[in-house]
Amino acid sequence: MVDGPSNDGTRELLSHLSDQGQVRMVEQPRLEGISAARNLGLEAAKGKVVGFIDDDATAEPGWISALLSEFSDEDVAGVGGPVLSIEGRLVMGRNAVSKMGDWFDESRGEDVEGKFPVMVGCNMSFRTEVLRKAGGFDAKFRYHQDETDACLRVLSAGYRIAYAEKAAVRHEWCEGSYRRDRLLWYFKLRYLWGRNDAYLVSKNFGKSVAFSRYVGHKLMRALDRRVSPKPTAVASKAGAVPRSISLLGATFELSGSLFGWNI
Repeated sequence: MVDGPSNDGTRELLSHLSDQGQVRMVEQPRLEGISAARNLGLEAAKGKVVGFIDDDATAEPGWISALLSEFSDEDVAGVGGPVLSIEGRLVMGRNAVSKMGDWFDESRGEDVEGKFPVMVGCNMSFRTEVLRKAGGFDAKFRYHQDETDACLRVLSAGYRIAYAEKAAVRHEWCEGSYRRDRLLWYFKLRYLWGRNDAYLVSKNFGKSVAFSRYVGHKLMRALDRRVSPKPTAVASKAGAVPRSISLLGATFELSGSLFGWNI
């Protein structure tokens, strides 16, 4: 388990469990984003398959065995599964991404055929050596789309990503010290969506997708949604986002796109 420089007793608890041989703790000296933390876990992994789960997620019984069962096919290098709410309601199912960086979720009635299958960061697993050879997680993402980028690079290496219905986790947005100011966190999220989505597309599909086409696509989607924000844990916790705040958030997202394309 990778522990960032926590100060709430987590490190002490993990250290105690580590002394008892129940877990293996990897200390992250300073906060450098989730990609850097995942890379520490990848570096420390000793098994043929490495799994990832977030600090605010809990694996359902049989999670590991359900994931491992899909690796019987040699061309499968990644396996993910459904994400449930704490109450057990399906939140995210089989996912895929388009060349424009848009996510599609089959459980919401969205078509995932013909797109690139990807996994949710709080419920994913990879063949350890395949992920290492693919470069692990790109620390430039820091937050959001780092798992998508890793999936795309595994796919580009000629492997498949599978979906295990029984490999479920329960996930609940957890309030951390950096999320306490909901308004600032919302604006930061919108900026990171723009930045990381643009970087993802530029990095993986830049040869076939021009920046002008990408921005035009995003603007059309924003107009289609009437500039309403994407459903997020922030919105669900704080209620509906006022139109004025949403419009300002869209400005943050656009500025993030301009920066992200040229990282």
